[in-house]
Amino acid sequence: MTRPGVYTIAEVEAMTGLSSEVLRQWERRYGFPRPERTPGGHRLYRKEEVEALRTIRRWLEEGATPQAAIRRYLAQQVAPEGLEAELYGALLRAELGEAEALFRRGLRLLGPEGALERLLVPVLRRIGEAWHRGEVGVGEEHLATTFLRARLQELLDLAGLPPGPPILVTTPPGERHELGAMLAAYTLRRRGLPALYLGPDTPLSDLRNLAARLGVRAVVLSALLSENLRALPEGALAHLAPRVYLGGQGVSPEEARRLGARYLDHLEALAEELLNLRNGEKEGV
Repeated sequence: MTRPGVYTIAEVEAMTGLSSEVLRQWERRYGFPRPERTPGGHRLYRKEEVEALRTIRRWLEEGATPQAAIRRYLAQQVAPEGLEAELYGALLRAELGEAEALFRRGLRLLGPEGALERLLVPVLRRIGEAWHRGEVGVGEEHLATTFLRARLQELLDLAGLPPGPPILVTTPPGERHELGAMLAAYTLRRRGLPALYLGPDTPLSDLRNLAARLGVRAVVLSALLSENLRALPEGALAHLAPRVYLGGQGVSPEEARRLGARYLDHLEALAEELLNLRNGEKEGV
């Protein structure tokens, strides 16, 4: 006998018209519903979940797909201030359908910049810190980072590419951690600067050739690991473009100077400097 307000899967099937197989499939595929389990492994559903399933069933009858209906429901259940914690938890549980719904809700409530600053970046930082402390494994970190990278690429695409001489954004040779570079490209685009993101680990000779062919205004490199920079010879970045900026957790002002680049300590300061440079060029025409 179940306790009041809790139902077996057979009872939920009768109450909602959704078969037990459908309920199990949704749980595996979309992370919802999320029943409790008895010691014997039997599913138990709360009254709130039964009401949610009835709502989802109604949306299905109105023409929604199961994925869209479940995402719509999940997005409505989280307050803006709880999005970060909810997204972090969903990613650690590998519930990508729920994570996607949370991101969409954040995008709708906060806008692109708000979703980036108050959702993606804090969750990314939290995942990285948890990995360094040994609280999450490499597989979990990779899964979460892959999800967040795809959402960041989406925001980068939404920002569009303003006209003008481009700014190339990448990472130094050997540096595969690209999210810092993607954030730099997004920040520049949102400020109206034509940042071209090349992906990570770009050979310097190829970067120099591309910069010359496109007539770029600047090159921006982001480095997480200092050992990749120490492997480069003195002045290796000096002649990539008219201006070369180097920043990230693995960069010190001294190392940037050794390599022939300007030290980058804040993305907004970089955007402001490049905007002033562009405006000065326009006034000089």
